[in-house]
Amino acid sequence: MTCLEARKRIYDYLKNKLPDAELKEFIEHVSKCDACMEEMRITHMVYSGVAELDSDEDSDSDLDIDGALKRQMTESRFYLLRLFVIKVMAMSVDTIVFWAVLIIFIMQMRIWLL
Repeated sequence: MTCLEARKRIYDYLKNKLPDAELKEFIEHVSKCDACMEEMRITHMVYSGVAELDSDEDSDSDLDIDGALKRQMTESRFYLLRLFVIKVMAMSVDTIVFWAVLIIFIMQMRIWLL
């Protein structure tokens, strides 16, 4: 993913609307590219500030905008890890089922042919 492509996807990422395939590429790129990470921090600050101003709640506490962005990045990485584990487990189950069916078929053929 290039910087231009990553920057076009910042808003979608911040709103959790990025498809899984693009999410992985986006996270990898932003983690390695300081310029794109800075662009994302700025965009996140702007949208978080606007959301705070638009909210009806009257909060006197300080916003942890950088902390919220770091949490979102951590949650995205964890989500991608869960997807990977699910895919590996699905492939493992498919493999076990395949071998089980093959063994049952071979045993059945032995019974029929003997």
